[in-house]
Amino acid sequence: MKLILRFRTLLLFSILFFSIAITTGCISKTKTDSADNGEPVPITLKVHFGKDEAFIDAFIKPAEEKFPYITFEHVDGDLEELIAGKKAPDILWFWDQGWLEHASELEMTYDMRELIEETGFDISRFNPNQLAEWQKFSGEELWVLPMSSDRFALMYNKDIFDLFGVEYPTDGMTWGEVVDLARDVTGERNGVDYQGLYMPKSGSPIAWTAGNLLDPETDEPLWTENDVVREYFELYKEAYSIPGNPYIPEHWEEGGWAELFAQGKLAMAPHWFMPPNEEANVNWDIATYPEPENGVPAGGWAMGVSSTSEYKDEVMKVFDFWYSDEQLMNNTFIGGPLSLPYAHLYENGSAIEKAQELDGDIWENRNMEALFSLPVAEPLETVSEFQDEDIVYNALYEFVHEDQLDLNTLLREKYEEELVRIEEEKSKK
Repeated sequence: MKLILRFRTLLLFSILFFSIAITTGCISKTKTDSADNGEPVPITLKVHFGKDEAFIDAFIKPAEEKFPYITFEHVDGDLEELIAGKKAPDILWFWDQGWLEHASELEMTYDMRELIEETGFDISRFNPNQLAEWQKFSGEELWVLPMSSDRFALMYNKDIFDLFGVEYPTDGMTWGEVVDLARDVTGERNGVDYQGLYMPKSGSPIAWTAGNLLDPETDEPLWTENDVVREYFELYKEAYSIPGNPYIPEHWEEGGWAELFAQGKLAMAPHWFMPPNEEANVNWDIATYPEPENGVPAGGWAMGVSSTSEYKDEVMKVFDFWYSDEQLMNNTFIGGPLSLPYAHLYENGSAIEKAQELDGDIWENRNMEALFSLPVAEPLETVSEFQDEDIVYNALYEFVHEDQLDLNTLLREKYEEELVRIEEEKSKK
């Protein structure tokens, strides 16, 4: 009896063993067949971007068609929460450098230089100054690839200049000349009040013309003794002291000036370029942004590979596709051909031709060249981690807003406030 039980037990284990072996063999054979057939294993890439229809049409759909084995999953929200929820993205999207700083604090950024070299990605297409703008947090490392560039221009309403009998702005004007011109197109005509000039708050030229606002080694405030900063403060005050061109808080904010321009009541607006909406019916054109020869910042958006991604090589294949000339030229999400980060597409005329093809009515008889004639400004090599441009903008706001405020007194007060702010921030480190 014991012999029979032992035999049955041995037989049962034998059956189980061979069943497992056969099953394992089938599984192994399936994986091997997939590899032997040369078909890529399906993967999912998490993209740090919401389910925006325009983004999906411009990026996701073309990539899924190009790479049918890749599925893209949108993961939206704060990176820290996504990491905690085990939904860390493979592809990081950055609207500005501030988002990049946040990602670096969470150790999500990744140096892409080795991947670029291994995959043969053509990094030479980018302007080195635009890459350097994004590298102010990464030093020698390269965490992102610029996806677009901002374009700066002096927008103006031709009908207002015609109404006042004044010649249109021209390329190469200085800020002083623009302010002087504003005097001639400010006032009342036929019962309508026209303002000559909006002076930009967001994207103020102070940011890229004044140099270091704080000493990068000692963190001491420098901007309160900076002649360039002082000149801009005085220039802004002069512009908003023109009778009929008052400082109005609503116009100072981002959407305010655009609405005033669309209403046909604003003669000039130096800003990063955005054409009036179709309903505005404004007879507009552009001249070069009133800026010195050192140029304007590139800004724009960027993308990078996350440090936690298990599919870095696959992400680079997708990037190689997204960053191709053809894909970028047709990518309306980033602003179309006029926002491309590649100079060669403007130099050979293809970007301008494409823009005219897509928006011929917008660009007919308009000075498109004004958008591309200024170089990309060279960014600062080192910047204090406590430098905050908004502090300067707020002081500028205060100076323009208060009629009787003395500039010397204001700058002395701001110097003392900056010392306190920096020490407080250091104590939190």
